[in-house]
Amino acid sequence: MIPKITTTQLPTESKCSNYITNIDFQDAYAVALSDAGISIQNIYLNIFAHSPNWVNGLLRLRNNIVGLFGLDTYKNSSEISTNNLKVGSKTGIFKIYAISDNEIIAGEDDKHLDFRVSVVKQNKKVIISTLVHYNNNFGRAYMTLIMPFHKMVVKAMLKNALKNNRL
Repeated sequence: MIPKITTTQLPTESKCSNYITNIDFQDAYAVALSDAGISIQNIYLNIFAHSPNWVNGLLRLRNNIVGLFGLDTYKNSSEISTNNLKVGSKTGIFKIYAISDNEIIAGEDDKHLDFRVSVVKQNKKVIISTLVHYNNNFGRAYMTLIMPFHKMVVKAMLKNALKNNRL
């Protein structure tokens, strides 16, 4: 049986807010780990390097649409490996901002919004948090449009990692 994914808050020990200010949107999801000894690097890789096919399809569609407006497009998540999981590197679709024993912070800054994703290993669970700052009204509109997809994608990526015994 796949553990239940629950809505939660950004963990108090997270350093994510050090990498983004004036937070306009925030959410977080937690799930129990089946392997309490798994490293934060493997947790991150097992979630983001193995997206379900429909998530990759949504990303391609998003890239095609937002590219028309001159916004950043992102590479496929299959390009993530331990070799390029380094602070400052572009790893899959995100730039890595910080790596510690229990947290990886990634994200992007764009014309319309800045966002950070925090992956925290806390006791026997993992918490994925997203923090967003809108740089303009287009950023606010963009988040309003993608919000239902964002929530589905985060949960689907967690479920996929759990289903395939990667967490």
